[in-house]
Amino acid sequence: MGMFTSCDQGDDIGDINNYDGEGQVAIAGFNGVASQNVVFDPSADTESTFSVGVSSISDMDRRVQIRVSDESTLDPSFYTISTLTPVIAAGDFTTDITITTVGSAGIPPGGAVLVLELVSVEGSEILSGSVKTLSVGLDVKCPSVDPSLIAGTYEVTASTFFGFFEETVTAREVVAGPGANQFTVVDGAYLNEASEDLIFTINPETGDIIALDETKIASTTSFGPNTYKFLPGGRVLTCAGIIELNFDFGGNIAGNPNSFKLLKQ
Repeated sequence: MGMFTSCDQGDDIGDINNYDGEGQVAIAGFNGVASQNVVFDPSADTESTFSVGVSSISDMDRRVQIRVSDESTLDPSFYTISTLTPVIAAGDFTTDITITTVGSAGIPPGGAVLVLELVSVEGSEILSGSVKTLSVGLDVKCPSVDPSLIAGTYEVTASTFFGFFEETVTAREVVAGPGANQFTVVDGAYLNEASEDLIFTINPETGDIIALDETKIASTTSFGPNTYKFLPGGRVLTCAGIIELNFDFGGNIAGNPNSFKLLKQ
């Protein structure tokens, strides 16, 4: 996480100014990379810590000013921030803020981010090379998987070729079976393409989707018969009622990966 190189105690500065004991500019910024993810568990609050640091220490406290950027797209109901005005204590190189994701029945939209801007650090300069903007995304996770909760009525919330195939019906039924740890999206992904049932197999311990029935048709109306072709990365989040499926076409339109996401109603 650290981005700053500590100086020896002999390099301490006695007053708050923009220079360390060797006449170098005291540089400030967020520690780490500019884009980071935190865990969002719909069933519980989850804390994550981020740091602001300076390249040299002082014998006086340094006030830090942070603000939530207008570029943030994550609704404030999904998070809290411990403070936007932390203090780097005298003799320290860093100060921490805590971002807590708030467990709730709702799920943040995919791609939503919290963007923080480092406005100022007393006695330091924020240079063009500093990490002055921190983008915090969410990684939705469940503490456990309950396969008995998977079956039900779902709504399509994301589908790569939904618009291309001029789909309009978003409701889908998911039923258990036909085999062990298998579930079926009745009528499949693309109704206008006469798709067949989309059958997927899960790892019941992790919720990872580990296989699809690749004999079933995913699309046939527009380009002739193309089956479902399994792609890794799909998962079931039973604590949030989410199914995320990844697949390609097996046929003459292969090479067009699909992301197909469902939210339980």
